[in-house]
Amino acid sequence: MNFRNALITALRAISKNKMRAALTSIGIIIGVSSVIVMVGMGNSARVAVRQKVYSYGSSGMRVQSGRKLFQTTDIENLKKNYPEIQYITPIYDTKKSNIQFKNKKIVTELFGVNNDFLKIKNRNVISGRVFTRMDIIATNKVAIIGNTVKQKFFPNSNPIGKQIVVHNIPVKIVGLLEKAGEELTGRDFDNWILIPYTTANSRIWKMNGFRKMFVSADSEKNVTVVYNIIKRYFRRRDNVPHGRKETFTIRTSQEKLQMANEISNMLSILLAGIASISLFVGGVGIMNIMLVSVTERTREIGIRMAIGAKKKDIMTQFLIESVMLSTGGGIIGILLGLGGYYLIIYFIDWPFLFSMWSVVISVAFAAGVGIFFGFYPSKKASSLKPIDALKFE
Repeated sequence: MNFRNALITALRAISKNKMRAALTSIGIIIGVSSVIVMVGMGNSARVAVRQKVYSYGSSGMRVQSGRKLFQTTDIENLKKNYPEIQYITPIYDTKKSNIQFKNKKIVTELFGVNNDFLKIKNRNVISGRVFTRMDIIATNKVAIIGNTVKQKFFPNSNPIGKQIVVHNIPVKIVGLLEKAGEELTGRDFDNWILIPYTTANSRIWKMNGFRKMFVSADSEKNVTVVYNIIKRYFRRRDNVPHGRKETFTIRTSQEKLQMANEISNMLSILLAGIASISLFVGGVGIMNIMLVSVTERTREIGIRMAIGAKKKDIMTQFLIESVMLSTGGGIIGILLGLGGYYLIIYFIDWPFLFSMWSVVISVAFAAGVGIFFGFYPSKKASSLKPIDALKFE
């Protein structure tokens, strides 16, 4: 019996018991679709985490002062002498700033920054403008607000040109940020108010310098280069002796991303492993049905062997049936899995990342399950003696 005839025979056998074949494939369908969903969700989560974790941009870092405050001259020197530094901004910030508009009061995050802050954070002003050079020099009382602030104070009107009170200081709104959503921890990136760092210091903080700055390299590959530049610069400025640890700290988004990726990878492996249990259960179901099929068709097997069918022909026929059941279930599982994955990420607003490799591997894995769990029944069928099989009732 050639492969074509074995395939036709297997199709006929499956078509005689459509309901049983469908029920047998359910385990494979559930297993494959679960794996597709879990793998897809893992990939989407990784991208979503990357976007949320990059607190200071993909090539950025936060520098925190030690005993000695940073100065505006430090910003100017770093920007002027090191072309690898693309953006740099002083930071004055507080997470609990009282803001008022008429009789409404809210608590927001307040930042005293320059326009490089927007570049580092990858935030755009969708209405109004950014800070001007004169805003910085003259310590103008102007502000750029986030969407949450806009919705609480001006839900049905344009906030540009309106005046709000920040720490008892009236400031004019000149810009509105695009929506950014929330961090993984629930922090609202739209509940922000930005004012010029000079205004923040002269009118609110009143410090002889600043404790924090954000710095961004001109590319991700130069993050380490910029990290070392900043480290050397402030060690020289602070006269830190060789071998002694500096008091300032530098943290990059890469560090946070690496930790988040490790966690998401472990969760993806765990979820995919749990989903794979369904594939094992489905394989056991296929083996069980194939063993029943061998018993039911013992006389048929005897007749085939009596008229010349060889052991390998019988074995091939039953293996094909097993692989067809598992592969068919795998294909349906892939379609259902992709559909389920798309619906889930659609509602949670994550990116859809189609992986052809996951589809190919799923089909191959499903076929492998059919071969693995179909081998014993097919071996048992091919081992029957013709005379015994013909006598079977």
